[in-house]
Amino acid sequence: MAHQRLFLFTLPPMFSTIGCRVFYLFPVLLLGISNPVRAQTGSAGAVSSQTRQDNQLTRQVQATEENANTQNLEEESVTARPLSGELGDVQIISEIPHKPWFYITVDCQAFYNSNVLYAESGAQKFSAWQIITTPEIGFAPQIQDEQYAMFFPKAGFRYQFFTYATAEPGSPPYNQTGISQNNFTVIDPFISLGWSFSEDLFISFSADANVFNGSGRDQSLTQYVNFLDEYPLAWQATWYHKLASWTSTSITGRASYVLANPSNFTRTDNNLTFSWSTNPTQQLSTQAYASFRLAKYTSTQLEDQFNNADRLDFQQTYGISITYTPFEYVSLRGFVSWTKSDSSVSVPETGDYEALNAGTGINLIYKF
Repeated sequence: MAHQRLFLFTLPPMFSTIGCRVFYLFPVLLLGISNPVRAQTGSAGAVSSQTRQDNQLTRQVQATEENANTQNLEEESVTARPLSGELGDVQIISEIPHKPWFYITVDCQAFYNSNVLYAESGAQKFSAWQIITTPEIGFAPQIQDEQYAMFFPKAGFRYQFFTYATAEPGSPPYNQTGISQNNFTVIDPFISLGWSFSEDLFISFSADANVFNGSGRDQSLTQYVNFLDEYPLAWQATWYHKLASWTSTSITGRASYVLANPSNFTRTDNNLTFSWSTNPTQQLSTQAYASFRLAKYTSTQLEDQFNNADRLDFQQTYGISITYTPFEYVSLRGFVSWTKSDSSVSVPETGDYEALNAGTGINLIYKF
């Protein structure tokens, strides 16, 4: 699998519409077929890939918090209350609750990034504002049959918009053009299967196709091109432990093999995240976490591409967040996180760096 060849395949112009491309991406997900246009600057792919990885960690931490909150609500809803003895024998008939199979969600977060290019030092190290908007639609049936109720299949499609705004002038050419030339999008069809092994342990397996589109920092381009593809195959295990009725802790381990095109971004990713959540009220929750990532780039270095030869990265991220859920379908959050990265390879961006993020976000979700 590690040596799977990624074939180049070009769609005819008639398939250039978004709808046809979405249809085309599911074979991409299953077969590993891609048609990227080589990025003009390898650093653009490296920064975009790192930004996407940071966002993946954010979504993982959010999902852990949501699951902890769901467990608390479920336990409250099934609390037994004794019946009066004067009632005698009582037959209780309850209707099986309807469980939704589909969902639509839009998540938007705006935050300050103190080191937007993940640079070690020098003129490349400057701050910017980032906005990440993620509309997503998915199929996530909750199986009623008790024999299979522990399984949670899921399939969906998300389209992410990564947008930058200037916070300080930065180095050339950003002092003239602004940071917006780093804008990019990610098309991401995904599938996963979760298994609730016990009340405290949840395991899942997933496959994604992350198709990056942007200018690749090439100012001569008047439209977006596909400059990077990544195909993560991952498993994840999360262990929950309830400390009290209002607080819980969790440990999440995630391991993935990421096939990529250009292939010098092919790597193994290993994450270990520790989280502590509290629920002072039903509408308010807080979370503190520490996450550690070890990435090993495994492919042969390509000529004229970003230097990932024999590269090993170690990253540590610490963060806190507070979430307010005034309604069932809406949640607001504020967050702060700090990341430190150390790399075995000296590269101008995404190697050795420190970055501080602080901002807010909103999530809208509807299940049916």
